[in-house]
Amino acid sequence: MSAEKSTNETPESIVCPICRHQSPKLFPLECCEKCQNSLKVAQSYNLEILQQESAEPLVPSSVLEEASIAIANSSPDEVGCTFKKKQKAMNKYYTSLNTWIDHMTDLNEVTEDGFITPDQNEASFKIRCATYCSFGINFCLLVGKAIALSSSTSYTLISSLADSCLDLIAGTIISCTAAHSKFTYEDLGKYPVGKSRVSTVGLLVFSVLMSCCALYIILQCVMSLAAHEIAPPATVLAMAIMGGTIAIKLTMWIVYRCLGHPITLALAEDHRNDVLTNALGLFMYWGGSQLGWWMDSAGGIILSLFVLVSWVMNAVENAKMLLGAAAPPDVIRALTYVAAHHHPLILAVEQIIAFQVGPQYFTELHIVVPGHIPLEVAHWIGESLQLKVERIPDIERAWVHVDCETHNENEHLLYMRASGKLDSKKRKDSMAASEAADSITETDASVPIP
Repeated sequence: MSAEKSTNETPESIVCPICRHQSPKLFPLECCEKCQNSLKVAQSYNLEILQQESAEPLVPSSVLEEASIAIANSSPDEVGCTFKKKQKAMNKYYTSLNTWIDHMTDLNEVTEDGFITPDQNEASFKIRCATYCSFGINFCLLVGKAIALSSSTSYTLISSLADSCLDLIAGTIISCTAAHSKFTYEDLGKYPVGKSRVSTVGLLVFSVLMSCCALYIILQCVMSLAAHEIAPPATVLAMAIMGGTIAIKLTMWIVYRCLGHPITLALAEDHRNDVLTNALGLFMYWGGSQLGWWMDSAGGIILSLFVLVSWVMNAVENAKMLLGAAAPPDVIRALTYVAAHHHPLILAVEQIIAFQVGPQYFTELHIVVPGHIPLEVAHWIGESLQLKVERIPDIERAWVHVDCETHNENEHLLYMRASGKLDSKKRKDSMAASEAADSITETDASVPIP
C-alpha cells in the first residue's frame, strides 16, 4: 500500500532560481570546477542545481563547413549568372560570405582565458633598430646631397636637400615614438589605456612637417620661373650622388615594406616617395642644362606637389584615427556575433558601439540578462565577455554594460544632449514641478483661514 501510495503522489514543484518557473526537477550545472567557484554566491543559492544549457555557437561547425565547401565548389553558371555584371556581383557576394564564415570560425575559437595576441603597434627591438638605421642612412644621404649642392646650385637639388633634412627630422620623431611605444607596468598610472597612439601622433606631426616644407619649395620655384632664372650646369658628382640615393632608397623601400609594422610602413612610404622624387629630380636637373632653362624649377614644383598631396592624405588619415571615427560594419558584426553566443543567459545584445582610437578600436557592448539572476552571476557573464572581446584582433579595450531590460537607447549624456532628449526631459521636469507647485497653491487657497 505504501508503494502504491507513493506512486500516486505528484512530486512537489520547485522554483527555478533563474526563470522563476515551477518545475518538478532541477538539473545540475554542466561546467568545470573553476566556473562553479567563480559563480558561488550565498548559501541559499545552490549552483549545483542550476539549470543551464551548454553555450553552443549560433552557427554549428558542421553547417559552416558545408556552406564553405558549397561556396568553394559553386560556379556562377550553376546559379544562373550569365552576364558579366551579374557574375562579378555574385562572385563578390560569395567571396564576402565565405570570408565571413571563416571569420566566424575564428571567433568561435576565442575564449576569455585564451592566448593573448601581441600588440601589433608596439615597436619590438627589430622595429626600433629599423628606425635607427633609417635615421642613420638619411643623415648620410643628407651629407651627400649637401656636397652635391656645393658643386651645383639647383632648385631641384635644393628641394631634394630640403626633403632629406625633413626626412632626418621626421626620422627623429618616429624614432622617439618607437622608443616610447613600449607599454610597461610603470606606465599604468600615466597611460591607463596604453600607448598605442604614440605612433599615430608621431605620424601626424611628420605629415604636417612634410606638407609645410613642400609648400615652401613650391613658392620658391614659382618665383624662379617668374624671374626667368637660368638653370646651373649639371655636374657628374651631383648626378652620381642622386643616382646612389635612388638605389639606396629603393632597397630601403622593399625591406621596410616587408617588415609590415605601422611605423615601418610609414617609413616605407617615405622611401618610395624618395625613389620617385629623386628619379624625377635627377631627370629635371639634367634637363635644366641640356633641354630647357625652365625644367629645373618645374621639376622642383612637380616634386613638391607629389610630396604635398601624399602627406596631406596621410595627415587626414591619422587625424581621423585620433578623432574616434566609427568602426566599419565588419567589426560591429563580429562583436555582435561574439556577444550573442557568449552565454545562454544573454537574452539580447542591445547595442554595440565601436570607434577607432589610434590604430585599434575601443568598443562598448550592451547586453541584456534576466533581472532576477544573482548579481555575481551577471557580473561574471559581463567580465568574461569583456576578456573575450579584448582578445579579438584590432580590439584594444572593451567595456560591457549589463542590463535587465531592452529600450534601444543610448544612455550617455552626449547622445541625449545631441538628440534633444535631455532638453525634453528638463522641460518635462519643469512642467511637473510647476504643476506640483500650482496644486499646492490651490490646496492652500482652499483651506479656510481660522
